[in-house]
Amino acid sequence: MKINALKTAVLTFSVFTLALTAACSTSTTENNAAGAQTGAAGAKQTTPVKVRLAIDTAAGGSFQFRIAKEKGFFQKHGIEPEISNFAYGIDTVNALLISQADTALAADYALVNSLGKGDMTVVSALTRTNEQSAAKTLLFARDHINTPEDFKGKKLGVAKGTVYEYVWAKYLEKNNIDEKEVTYVPYSTPDEAIVSLQKGDMDAVWIGGALVDKFKAIKGVKALIDVSGSGVNISSYLLVDTAFVKNNPDAVSSVLKALDEGIRYIPDHKEETAEVAFKELKLPKDRVLEDLQSTNYTLGFTQEDYLHLQDVKKWVESKGILKDKYELKDKINIEPLKKALPETVSYEP
Repeated sequence: MKINALKTAVLTFSVFTLALTAACSTSTTENNAAGAQTGAAGAKQTTPVKVRLAIDTAAGGSFQFRIAKEKGFFQKHGIEPEISNFAYGIDTVNALLISQADTALAADYALVNSLGKGDMTVVSALTRTNEQSAAKTLLFARDHINTPEDFKGKKLGVAKGTVYEYVWAKYLEKNNIDEKEVTYVPYSTPDEAIVSLQKGDMDAVWIGGALVDKFKAIKGVKALIDVSGSGVNISSYLLVDTAFVKNNPDAVSSVLKALDEGIRYIPDHKEETAEVAFKELKLPKDRVLEDLQSTNYTLGFTQEDYLHLQDVKKWVESKGILKDKYELKDKINIEPLKKALPETVSYEP
């Protein structure tokens, strides 16, 4: 009887243990499932969105992008930035066109000439010319050139597809020099232009930003005027793949918020910015510090921005340069900007 009672007790305890284990297992499974759903929901909200940012190294160095990454502003706003460096803005546009990047940046002339080549959208201005920034884009010429007339018959360096094509054209136009009276010498990188000037394969070239000192150091070459003497105001803009904007409007807004923090951080941290510039681009710190005094970083899109781009577009159309037909207003989407920084928008389609 005692043995039977013991067996019964053991059996009862085993059944109870199995039931308890099953209940706990069920509860744990349900809790894990609920946790997974909660985690999934949380991941949907907190998992960073990867954005491939193509930026330039030649013009202003895109320091607002570099600082936004260095200081974690992109990450703060839920963006995983993948930055790729290119020599000029037009190279970033080409990267966007072949789906190598999600974003690009370009000065007005290059922008207008590129918008019809693919599905890309202007989402914000990035820089605007002011008196100080204009003074940092210079016309370098060999010593025997002193007046506009001296450019006749000369070889003028130009990075094809960049705003400097426009600057040269407007400068010659302003000084009544027919483009048939000069020879354009294309180059791909600033270093290539330096070598061409040194060898005499090029007589003059426009250069801006932190690269100016390199050209000032070339023997037999001098700076004649700054870009204001060409009659051109240069602005640059942020471009984003159209499908990316459509599918990720919040991510675009977040990129703009991060860039805004980068822009606001730089003025009080110029030394740190110069350190980043040297680390990433090997640019002389003193030159970067000088450049930061004048570069007019901005975000926003105004009616004046639109009218400026429209004027550039009309000019390139009148010259037969623009081959791709499009409506400018169809290539602008300021909704992400209005959500991120509504006070910076005054453009009305």
